Amino acid sequence: MSQAVTENVAQDAEQERFEAPFDMETLTRPDLLTTSLGIVVTDWNPKRVTGTLPLDGSRQYYGFLHGGASAALIETLGSLAAVLEAGPGGMVLGQELSVTHHRAARGSGSVTGICTPLFLGTSVATYEVAVLDQRDRRIATGRITCQLRRRGARGAEPERKA
Repeated sequence: MSQAVTENVAQDAEQERFEAPFDMETLTRPDLLTTSLGIVVTDWNPKRVTGTLPLDGSRQYYGFLHGGASAALIETLGSLAAVLEAGPGGMVLGQELSVTHHRAARGSGSVTGICTPLFLGTSVATYEVAVLDQRDRRIATGRITCQLRRRGARGAEPERKA
């Protein structure tokens, strides 16, 4: 078997074993901003997280998609990707979010965010999120950096004196 085929088989096996530390029920709790905005995470794995945001209810005064709604989609997808990277029992802390708006999203329907990793380190991860309209035109690009607190990454806590 060639090396490329062996690597593909190994990657397929890894994806089959992958279990996210969250599920659709967790992501759609009524107390979450994502639920209020109608953000739906459509696919998640360690290499790519995707989701949609409806235009209805997410517009600004002129009728275009609100930049803050785009930022919320970007933050959601990037944070979930970081949770996947931190692993079971890990914790994620947002460090930086930047959004560049390229064009207005208008009309009906939704936009789609596609999140991919730019840098994955031991204690920090950075992701790019492309926000696309229904014609697959990029309307915004976001970059999010998160601190990762991996379970078991620190040594044992020192004993405290009473």
